[in-house]
Amino acid sequence: MGTTLELKQVSPYLLDKIKKSPELVGIFLEAKYLEDSEFWQQFTINSNDIDDVEWFNEATNYVQERLDKLVKDKPKEFEKIQNDIPLVINEGKNKYLDLDKTWLPINFLLTGYDFYDKALYLPKSVVNKNPEDHLPLIRAVSPSNGIEYDGCDYPLYYFSDGEVKTIANALSDFSLEHIRQRLEFRGLKEDSYNHLFNYTYNPLIRYYQDAADKGNAMFLDFG
Repeated sequence: MGTTLELKQVSPYLLDKIKKSPELVGIFLEAKYLEDSEFWQQFTINSNDIDDVEWFNEATNYVQERLDKLVKDKPKEFEKIQNDIPLVINEGKNKYLDLDKTWLPINFLLTGYDFYDKALYLPKSVVNKNPEDHLPLIRAVSPSNGIEYDGCDYPLYYFSDGEVKTIANALSDFSLEHIRQRLEFRGLKEDSYNHLFNYTYNPLIRYYQDAADKGNAMFLDFG
């Protein structure tokens, strides 16, 4: 089936809170399913489809069910974080960027490496230079820092607000000519990647720039 990826902006304050209290992760991620979220403005439910209606009813209750479970199973942890829950829910409802499975070829365009290539993990900084093709290496969709939390096989990865600004600046300077040179270096055809630009590449650049303008950090949710 393949791994998917969603990007979600988060304030630096809330990122710090969630890093200290991983119990907030699920609440943040599932807040997008609340009835007044941007998710439902873009996702159409067929009221005549029983499966659609049942899923809508289930999804809009995810956050409350998680809160109820937290109160029951971890009352002390809930007491520590309850004052931040309204902010967690409010930010969690905001617009996110769904890259689905297209993040893998985008990662190659931005780094010059396949995501699963061990060479990708050589540079530690979010922006560097690929030592093979000598072109920019931008880790916009390949983070290294994550928050472990219950209920998921993957950590919730993140970039700090400073890293987001660095990535956004690098993306703004990363040109189509860089991509052409990278593909030529690897002996690949440019038109094999053309379909990605409107659907994934350009929205990714805009989303990072928006986050940088707002001073936000970034979550990367792999699923």
